[in-house]
Amino acid sequence: MTQVMEKPDWHKLPTPDFESVIGMGLGPRYMEYTWRDVVLYALGVGCGKDDLTYVWEGCPGGFKALPTFVLVAYLNAIQLQPQRRVPYAPNEIPGDMIIKALNGYIPNRLHMGIDICMYRPIDSMCGKFLTEDCVEEIFDWGEKGVVNQCKMDMYDIGGNPVATVRSQHMIAAFGNNGRPKYVSNKMDYPDRTPDFECEDLIADNLAVLYRLTGDTYTTHIDPEVGKSYGYKGAFMQGLCSIGFAARLAIQKFIPNQPERVTHIASQLRSVTFPNTRVKFQAWKIEEGRIIYKMFGDNGKAIVDNCLMEYK
Repeated sequence: MTQVMEKPDWHKLPTPDFESVIGMGLGPRYMEYTWRDVVLYALGVGCGKDDLTYVWEGCPGGFKALPTFVLVAYLNAIQLQPQRRVPYAPNEIPGDMIIKALNGYIPNRLHMGIDICMYRPIDSMCGKFLTEDCVEEIFDWGEKGVVNQCKMDMYDIGGNPVATVRSQHMIAAFGNNGRPKYVSNKMDYPDRTPDFECEDLIADNLAVLYRLTGDTYTTHIDPEVGKSYGYKGAFMQGLCSIGFAARLAIQKFIPNQPERVTHIASQLRSVTFPNTRVKFQAWKIEEGRIIYKMFGDNGKAIVDNCLMEYK
């Protein structure tokens, strides 16, 4: 019979030395890809047979990669070299430290959001991402715990910057620690009807498909693991939800021109599941600046405080 570990009171335990892991990363790594990986990613974030720009390597109008394709390098247990058994990013460094400080207890953890700065279009036919990542900062979120912000700089084979990805992760322990306070990034949504609104479907097999891009955590495939976290079963990858919504924004405001995107930011708000009907809403704030959000069929936001900037 499996014994459930009692939740320790982190207030009574010594706070880990978070400063010691600032700047720590996993060392230089790389990810090679071909057009098949670009197409697989596009399918994994909801592209279909009519999205030829993203799913046909011979598209007469040009074959292109969605800018959020860079996210496959952040969590990837298949292509990223040196290869690991499971996806492993810098967010696990303070996470492992906290689990050790809690004598093996795993506190609640939440992937909160992503911020992508794009410097050049992605070569859609084939390429190699060279990556350098680190724990950039660990913020104090009071009684909620800490927020670990990681950074991954990505370059092409020539050493030219492609993108910088920042990712925020909450760990529910050891807040009130005197570190810089976490400030949530909130968008000022206009008090008017969205400039664009549509519905779409997170397909029944989308989590199964998306995991082939490298995000192979068992929470997204094994129903029993999903239930062990208190959910009804296996749930969607957060990075898939971010890419799904960004695709809708791109195709409405700069259709088939993903190379124009310079910045995408998105907060993850709630867990969602395959076979979910979603509603997407977007507002054009000014030329080159869109804010948007996406809701599930239960009315809860899946992604919120989202921003897309383009040239």
